[in-house]
Amino acid sequence: MAELLFTTDDFAPNGIPRPHVPMLLDREMRLVEPACAWLLHVALVRGRTRSIQTWRTYGEVLYDWWQTLEANEWAWNVIGVAEIAAYRDRMLSGRSDHTRRAFARSTINGRIRTLALFYRWCVNAGLTENAPFTASELALSRSRPQGFLAHVDATGGQQVVNELTVRHTPTLPRPLSPAMLRRVMANLGSRDRLIVEWAVATGMRRMEVAGLGQRAIPRSNSDALTAIKIEETKGGKPRTVYPPSPLVDRTRAYMREERTIIVRRARSRHGDYREPDAVFLTESGRAISPRRIGAMFAAAAAAEGVTASFHALRHTFATAMLRFLQRRAQHEPELNPLLTLQVILGHADLTTTAIYLRVLATDLTFVEASVDELYEALL
Repeated sequence: MAELLFTTDDFAPNGIPRPHVPMLLDREMRLVEPACAWLLHVALVRGRTRSIQTWRTYGEVLYDWWQTLEANEWAWNVIGVAEIAAYRDRMLSGRSDHTRRAFARSTINGRIRTLALFYRWCVNAGLTENAPFTASELALSRSRPQGFLAHVDATGGQQVVNELTVRHTPTLPRPLSPAMLRRVMANLGSRDRLIVEWAVATGMRRMEVAGLGQRAIPRSNSDALTAIKIEETKGGKPRTVYPPSPLVDRTRAYMREERTIIVRRARSRHGDYREPDAVFLTESGRAISPRRIGAMFAAAAAAEGVTASFHALRHTFATAMLRFLQRRAQHEPELNPLLTLQVILGHADLTTTAIYLRVLATDLTFVEASVDELYEALL
């Protein structure tokens, strides 16, 4: 079967291995040249896709597709719409080998769109003659919520869509209430509690919390909020977050006490141990990985009967922060709440941030309560 490799022979400044471009190998352990060429193009040439996480996702999609090709003995460059449709239908009726859960329709559509990008690039590069995809013009339902920029849409509600994608109605982000957060955090250790607090107090993603370095934590600060620049972000573009000073103080205490003990033990066990700059370490003294952070929170939430992923903490922060900024704007007319939140979250597209306006419109009472209680409950 095909194999997907992620080389990690160098390290970011915080000690976390920096993955290189994913490389796909066939069953004979040879490079799958068209797939590798496209992944290299995406990572090294295409300026719009700078996120290592996106490279990984693209690599995983091609890996799954090549396994399908090999299992069915299809040639990658002579397949058509029927084969892509069969691949889609298998996902619709099957379960993920990784999560053991049914595929989300958004995941299925994401894979189909990734394959469309790959095959269209191959056509342009002269590697194959035809892309096995068709597109049609679709009139959007009037019952669906209008987009943030619907008032400047010159298409008349028409969109060109890939005919192989399936109907999917995006769900709104689901912020957690302070009561839910208290339940999930009740049985967490000090390190994991701090990790959750950093996410819900700043909107940091799990990879950003994992990448938080010691050098970013100031030694002292007298302000209510501390400006901290983070380097490990989804798009690779540094941004500033503003954790409350009590959270920074507790983080320094963790580094001074628990983290120091972990490093000392690791050095006693391994003479060649190199201390990473990452704030949060495993018991073996290694930088905690984003995947481990996600698994930690998922397990803690499941134990309390709360259905939520770690990313729900970012939704919780974003929703409460938008309402807080709206309140501020009543007294500071020059403040634009949505643009400010976009900068804080590090969104490249304002329409991504605008979805939180719909969350507020759905249940303002719930959000108001969260704004009043969130920092008091956690911090």
